[in-house]
Amino acid sequence: MSRPQASYHERLLHWIWETGHFDTQGLATIDGREVTIHEPGRHNKTDGPDFKGAEITIGNLRWYGDIEIHWKLADWRSHAHGTDPRYNKVILHIVLEKTSDEIQRQDQTSIPTLWLGQYLADPLGSFLTEYLRHPQLPCSRHLSFISEAVFLKQLEKAHREYFEQKVEDLLPFYDASLPPSRAWRRLVSIAFFDGLGIAHNRAPMRRLCSQLYDQIDACSSADALRKRALSVSGAGAPSRSGTGYQWNHKGCRPANHPAQRVQQAALGLWHIHHLPFGQWLTEHPYDLWDGILSAISLSPSIGKERSSILFGIVLLPALYILGNLFHSEALKTNSWNIWKHHQAQLPKSLISLFEGTGLSPSSYNKKLGTIHQLRNYCKAGQCQECFVFKNAISS
Repeated sequence: MSRPQASYHERLLHWIWETGHFDTQGLATIDGREVTIHEPGRHNKTDGPDFKGAEITIGNLRWYGDIEIHWKLADWRSHAHGTDPRYNKVILHIVLEKTSDEIQRQDQTSIPTLWLGQYLADPLGSFLTEYLRHPQLPCSRHLSFISEAVFLKQLEKAHREYFEQKVEDLLPFYDASLPPSRAWRRLVSIAFFDGLGIAHNRAPMRRLCSQLYDQIDACSSADALRKRALSVSGAGAPSRSGTGYQWNHKGCRPANHPAQRVQQAALGLWHIHHLPFGQWLTEHPYDLWDGILSAISLSPSIGKERSSILFGIVLLPALYILGNLFHSEALKTNSWNIWKHHQAQLPKSLISLFEGTGLSPSSYNKKLGTIHQLRNYCKAGQCQECFVFKNAISS
């Protein structure tokens, strides 16, 4: 079995140790010494051993120190802990896989090792075995017989969290030194540029919007702003130097080329800036979005896929923030209710991980929360926070 490369995949092991999801009776080191856990320690989220301040009796001696946890013994050496003095206070090394060897600290003293795998209940042990084989979606073997209702419950949780995250993501774009209406227009404009820059050009698009926003009043028309955007960004002439913008053209489809996205964004910015502010507070979000799209009279257009995603991750959270600014519960509630039912055309490359799981594609292929589920749970190794995992290990 190959071990997941990223260290964050040890989070699941940390959770098992921290929550005591194993049989604590009859624990023993690989050399036969009895182990009693008095205090598992506090989880260390910075560099160094995984848990600090543990209190454990090993054999006849009571120890106070640190705990380090790995999938297998060889990880201690591959992570170079044996040459790192920060690990000289480790009193117990814990591994999932069976081993008969021991390891040493930097000070050349031996560390007792506990093989945790033998003390796990069968469902959890089986899940971890699958985790080693398929770290990005270890539950794939279980999804065929787990109730789809459990998956939908988790996806609803991820969908809600994604909206909350997008609201938080947009807040740094708000410049409190400006009048609220202008600061909010700036926020939604930068978010719009950012969304059009996905996935390779988000940073230069945000920077360009900040620059253009300060110059928009000097432009006499939407077309003048479009031309200025092309000029100051250099996106229309990749060979140009001196603009200070680093555009990534690699792998860009023609419709996603920086020159196209810059012009679309500029026309959208003009509309956002000049739409009477009261309309943002009163018009239906779908009508507001149609107005932005209609203002972008270019071919190729933004595209249905990108448009449906941007409506969800830009306009709806921006309107929710607007509701907060002007104390409009109706605007906040409307934005959230539309988000709950909004269907976006997600790229197949994003959701391919769920193919072959037995789940109905209609349950996930048009829900923005699927992106959050894959990114923040499945690929991030956060199984312990997922309803599907909890169902799997309790079955």
